[in-house]
Amino acid sequence: MVKVLDRYILREFLTTFAYSMAVMVVFYEMVSFIDMAGYFFKFGATLEVIFRYLLFRVPMALFHVTPICVLLASTLTMAGMSRFSEVVAMKAAGISLLRICAPILVASGVISVLALLDSEYVFHLAAKETARIYYDEVKKQERKSVFQRSKVWYRSDDGSVWNIGSVDLDNKTMSDVSIYGFDPDTGQIIARVIAETARYSKDGWVLKKCVEVKFDKDGGFTEEHIKTMVAPIQAIPLEDLKKTQMDPEEMNLEEILEFIQDMKQKGYDATRYEAEYYGKIAFPFIAFIMPFIALPLSTRSARSGGFLFGIMVAVLIGISFWFLFSMGLAFGKSGRIPPFLSAFGAHITFLMAGFYMLTTSRQ
Repeated sequence: MVKVLDRYILREFLTTFAYSMAVMVVFYEMVSFIDMAGYFFKFGATLEVIFRYLLFRVPMALFHVTPICVLLASTLTMAGMSRFSEVVAMKAAGISLLRICAPILVASGVISVLALLDSEYVFHLAAKETARIYYDEVKKQERKSVFQRSKVWYRSDDGSVWNIGSVDLDNKTMSDVSIYGFDPDTGQIIARVIAETARYSKDGWVLKKCVEVKFDKDGGFTEEHIKTMVAPIQAIPLEDLKKTQMDPEEMNLEEILEFIQDMKQKGYDATRYEAEYYGKIAFPFIAFIMPFIALPLSTRSARSGGFLFGIMVAVLIGISFWFLFSMGLAFGKSGRIPPFLSAFGAHITFLMAGFYMLTTSRQ
């Protein structure tokens, strides 16, 4: 009998979840199009480019809407069963509320793992491709920089090439900087400046602890140690440098972790990226946590306020969780609380509260 009930509950939950996902993904894509419509029309993007841009946003949509869809599906499934006294009948047969909800909790756990795999193997690739389509095919801008791990290669408008070890945008500094000058006629390197650090100022990029090497046509070179040099701001505009900063959304967990370790080795504060790292792991598991709160509350709301009240409860749960989760990440990025706790604090709080309600609920 219990297995039959499990299949019934699971079918109801997955059906509602599938409908919720379809509606939310379409809504997500509509919002994305409306948000980008001005740029599409301004730069004359073709329908084919727009279609591909929105297509590559689908994995991102699936990832972002999964938690709210699980929340809606679990709330509506349990509220519907309570409305028709199915939960009362099951509990009268000696089945606890926790056992009744087990199929939904297990399914939510599986969905969370799938969302994490989407994030690790699909999401970040789709994010990179949408960024490429936006810059290369919509705005048709020449991409002057390539960011691979912590290395930036940048071609300046004056023809010089900058190789930057790492960038700290918060402090407007760069480290391990090499600047290559080229002969415009032959393309050969004629000079190289190596600087330990560079700091942005109103006068330009202030390079410190520099070594300037000049190459002559005979293959010889001269080397000069210079304490401080100034490169014009136009060499690397700050706005262009911002585009070289790694976006955690475009990285998988391994890339973020490597980036964090590299920053720490160079003596930079990686707290913000550690919070991003744990946040990227924590986000998919919101889908697992939501039912723990939604299920016991939806059984009560269905009796006291009806079906629409159940939806309102789901919305309030989602808003409350998102507020705590976002606030925790903000505190984690600023270093006020440990990065792990900043990402999972809301999960732990809601899980404990939900488990308590599931195990102590009375019909």
